[in-house]
Amino acid sequence: MSFDQKISLGSAFLAFFSLIGTIYFASKASNSSKKARDSEDRANDIAVGQSETSLREAISNSRERVEDSLLRIEDLISGRKLNRLTADETRRLKTLSKSRNSIIENYLNAYEDACGKYIDNKIDKIRFRKSYISEIQNLCDASVESYSKHMHPKATSKFEAIWKVFDEWHRHEK
Repeated sequence: MSFDQKISLGSAFLAFFSLIGTIYFASKASNSSKKARDSEDRANDIAVGQSETSLREAISNSRERVEDSLLRIEDLISGRKLNRLTADETRRLKTLSKSRNSIIENYLNAYEDACGKYIDNKIDKIRFRKSYISEIQNLCDASVESYSKHMHPKATSKFEAIWKVFDEWHRHEK
């Protein structure tokens, strides 16, 4: 075997082992990439879950504040007619009513935020619909006096995301 043939044979072996090494390391890189994607997907699922939990907490806390404000008004009135309240009680009722309106607006803002995240695909849409379908319907129901001042008429309501979700879920004749 000539010197040139030995060099060619050595180059061929070197190229072959380089190919084997490249395939091996490419396979390792692919596996690492898949693990990284799986970890990223898992982290994203956790973040979505935390976001949904935060939304539920914000809504629950707001609901408690609404209920508390209604109880304070009820305690003040305690079954009496409004014209039977003293001047001090009437002033307190006016203050409590303004506070209640602000608290209700914050409550609706929590739903508006949640519906915005639903529209933007930032939360699980199927789970969100299951969790909130009746609550959204109640908010948009004109007969629910507590929210009607803020929600109706629809054309002037500032809660556009709530109405958009409501229409998606309940207006099938579009």
